[in-house]
Amino acid sequence: MISKSIKFPHQPLALLIASALASLSFSATSAEKSANTQTDDTITVSANAPQESAWGPVGSYVAKQSATGTKTDTPLVKTPQSISVVTREQMDLLQPASVKDAFSYTPGVMVDNRGSSNAYDSVNIRGFSQIGTNIYLDGLTLPGDNYSNFQIDPYLLERAELMRGPVSVLYGKSDPGGIISLVSKRPTTETIHEVQFKTGTDGFYQTGFDFGGDVNNDDRYTYRLTGVARDTNQMQTGESSKSYAIAPAFTWHPDDKTTFTFLSDFQNQPDTGYYGWLPEQGTVRDGAGGKLSRHFNDGEPGFNKLSRKQKLVGYAFSHTFDDVWTVRQNLHYGTIGTDYRSIYGAGVSATDPTQLSRGVMNDREHLSTFAVDTQLQAKYDTGTVAHTTLLGIDYQHLRNDIKYQSGSASNLSLINPQYGNQNVTYTGSASLLDRQEQTGLYAQDQAQWNKWMFTLGGRYDWATTESTNRLNDNSVSKQKDGEFTWRGGVNYLFDSGFAPYASYSESFEPTSGSDFSGNTFQASRAKQYETGIKYAPNNALISGSIAVYQLTKDKNLSTDPDHTLFSVQTGEIRSRGLEFETKAAVNENINLLASFTYTDAKYTKDESYKGNRPYEIPKYMASLWSDYTFYETALSGLTLGAGVRYVGTSYGDDANTFKVDPYTIWDAAIKYDLGRFGMPGSSLAVNVNNLFDKKYVSSCYATYACYWGAERQVTATATFSF
Repeated sequence: MISKSIKFPHQPLALLIASALASLSFSATSAEKSANTQTDDTITVSANAPQESAWGPVGSYVAKQSATGTKTDTPLVKTPQSISVVTREQMDLLQPASVKDAFSYTPGVMVDNRGSSNAYDSVNIRGFSQIGTNIYLDGLTLPGDNYSNFQIDPYLLERAELMRGPVSVLYGKSDPGGIISLVSKRPTTETIHEVQFKTGTDGFYQTGFDFGGDVNNDDRYTYRLTGVARDTNQMQTGESSKSYAIAPAFTWHPDDKTTFTFLSDFQNQPDTGYYGWLPEQGTVRDGAGGKLSRHFNDGEPGFNKLSRKQKLVGYAFSHTFDDVWTVRQNLHYGTIGTDYRSIYGAGVSATDPTQLSRGVMNDREHLSTFAVDTQLQAKYDTGTVAHTTLLGIDYQHLRNDIKYQSGSASNLSLINPQYGNQNVTYTGSASLLDRQEQTGLYAQDQAQWNKWMFTLGGRYDWATTESTNRLNDNSVSKQKDGEFTWRGGVNYLFDSGFAPYASYSESFEPTSGSDFSGNTFQASRAKQYETGIKYAPNNALISGSIAVYQLTKDKNLSTDPDHTLFSVQTGEIRSRGLEFETKAAVNENINLLASFTYTDAKYTKDESYKGNRPYEIPKYMASLWSDYTFYETALSGLTLGAGVRYVGTSYGDDANTFKVDPYTIWDAAIKYDLGRFGMPGSSLAVNVNNLFDKKYVSSCYATYACYWGAERQVTATATFSF
């Protein structure tokens, strides 16, 4: 069906997708085979494994429960929106360097929009750009403002989830493309003693540890202590990054109805690494000296620095009163200290094409945030209809103190760069105090009648955005929004595991600023229609989904045709698409990940860009990963894996003046389980990303801002459990 309606740009890619689609028809019994001959650190698990929790371990690549789409522990086939789950097992084999990299084999999300940089978890979801502002941890927002954004190391996570489309009915203000929802490693009654060592190209070194268990062997007190430290050079000349993180957690379980878990994350990043860009001339097309090296640095080594210190403390509380009522509360408080100093490229000089014009900025920020979400859940029946009703109130507050300077810096030769000239001239400054506040009331009912599952929810938010300009007599720009959003959906649950569904959902996003007449902007609104089929048989480790959607965001800012320095709120962006995903333990030896994305995004209303495609949004993306584990031969314990990712052509700016070529990247992994040597849970592994060291431009968003993709990276990992 797909191959008839969509023309693939390359025949081999079509074959990959066709083979991936075929995996959905594999016999479910092939995944039921018990892994009795497997070693202790394998990915495949028996279908008779303990019941999965939405907030706990999965045991394989294939998750079937999630709370991201409903805030209740719900099977994915009963959720009327598209959700992907990257499990701990998948991260352990693919070893992503960041949260965004964990979604490299996930449909609907573009993870390479900042090239090789991992300074922020910036992604594009369903045609909408985001830079770390739609990330949630343990059900609560990790808000960002200006250059202050939280970042969580993937080693500290149990699972990472992607929910596509508007989500305001559960979370309030948000970007319409979707959210990333993270679940921390939590205390467990199982004893965990793990240490890990990594080394690799670019002087990469990392060590981590993960300890946990039952304090008194009575399930009352359990703990988890996870930490990771990393030091590596960057691809760009003179750049490096360092990071240290630790996450203590403790659970008190006084009885079988009450659970209180303390969660925390402390992270120090003295240098997050390169966060610059390069001009279109020299990357997408030849410049005065041809193509620039991937190691070219537009800044000044020794001057440029982006450091971040973050702290998060909070808890997750749950108490079950009886068979009907449960109350839950999630809370956290966090701070970020950001110090960003940069000399950066501002485009090729207008008078000398061999020179890169440069600017300078110096930014210091201190952000604090508080969030709490209180939920009351009721499970009951009305006749033949089983209900899970959720009532909730959440509150979030953000305060960010910003001091900023900007100016100009010396030019840099594009042909023979000579670093060391750190003379800068500051010509502008700002001192701002940003505040954001939101209170939301929401209600949701999940009603199951026979094989029909109905989901209906509504929410009202009071949101305030305020900015105080200390350099302008403490003038205040303030905006208040009161918005109602809702979602409705239906799923039909076949006994075979197939579940067709359809849904409608909405979101809103405050828009700061004012027009030429001084009128403040209203919040932008988005609505989505989505339909598809999910597949998750009860007796097999297989999941799959196909989704078709139309997502429209209105009240988008557009250039005022009469006053070009101002904006009017008449723009509209529409994104239509198709997404396919499957994850399968095909049998006890083979795991498979496959995805395909088709995104048709464009400005349907805009004073300047009507009919154009937004930048950094490829129309086609696809991926395929498979790994094979040996059990019964002399190679027992060996896992071999390989994957390929395709990203299609994208535009380099909203004006659509130039394109970024498509690219295909291959990855590989080798892992050896040391269980046969009396070391259960221990392993040795080698991962290679960009196996053939392809040189490619991953994306651009302006003629002065393009990004080289990461060069080949080889990482060796030794994990020991004791």
